[in-house]
Amino acid sequence: MLKLIITEAVVSKGYNDDPAVRYFSSNSENTGQVANFRIGKRVYDSKAENNHRWLNFTVKAFGDMCERVKRMKLKEGSYINIIARYDEETWETKDTHETRTGVVLYLDEIEYASSGNG
Repeated sequence: MLKLIITEAVVSKGYNDDPAVRYFSSNSENTGQVANFRIGKRVYDSKAENNHRWLNFTVKAFGDMCERVKRMKLKEGSYINIIARYDEETWETKDTHETRTGVVLYLDEIEYASSGNG
């Protein structure tokens, strides 16, 4: 499994009317509640329009990390630094019952990113 350090990522807005950070009860007794949110990171790409593009990731936090996310009161537009484990999840769509696979980051550490001006 890969471990990533991502600096100055921005918390993305939620889908439709969903909040940016959502909380669920886990099916596992070991993890308790789960926090789920998306982040975006602007990266340089000389082939893209305006020489940059956005990478977007789903982030999940379990146990103590979920509690930390709650205490931070993250919202859309918050800038954060994270350390996370890169993995893939597989699920079945509700409508078509197709199997899908996507990247997910399992949160190990999180902090607010410094804005540089205090």
